[in-house]
Amino acid sequence: MLNPQNKIRVLVIDDDEDDYFLIKEFIEDIEAEKFIVDWSPDYSYALKNIQSKNYDIYFVDYRLGNETGLELLQDAINSGCEEPIIVLTGKGNRAIDIEAMRIGATDYLLKPDLNTEKLERSMRYALERSTHLKSLRQKEKKYKSFVRCCSTFSSLKCATQQQTVRKQKLVLRESLI
Repeated sequence: MLNPQNKIRVLVIDDDEDDYFLIKEFIEDIEAEKFIVDWSPDYSYALKNIQSKNYDIYFVDYRLGNETGLELLQDAINSGCEEPIIVLTGKGNRAIDIEAMRIGATDYLLKPDLNTEKLERSMRYALERSTHLKSLRQKEKKYKSFVRCCSTFSSLKCATQQQTVRKQKLVLRESLI
């Protein structure tokens, strides 16, 4: 969803403003692309933005006050989010990593390990993957529509053939009388 200025819109969802500023700085240091980086410290506000498809990519902190990033991720996926969501955490946890990926996260990154290069690569891969998945979904919809159309055509053809057989039987009966 590139905006008119051809900038990638990024929403960082994190209840810690210092972490937001650090992530924003890393993203703004990426030379290959231009970005608009916004912040949401609030779960509800973030979910509304995700549902409105206001951004191209989302970074979601695991800890979000009373909720978790996994809860937001699940709500986002359930509401039809197709944009990539990258989960961030201060401390690594394999079980959370696996659960985040199972739910639909594009990546799981540790904040202490972040730098411009890692964020650039993760974003590039996530956006590319997202583009391919959206294309596959569109093709799947077309294919399903085609199959439904063929099925309907086949049903109509079958019904027409049955009508023809009935007419032939009727003509045959009348000729025997």
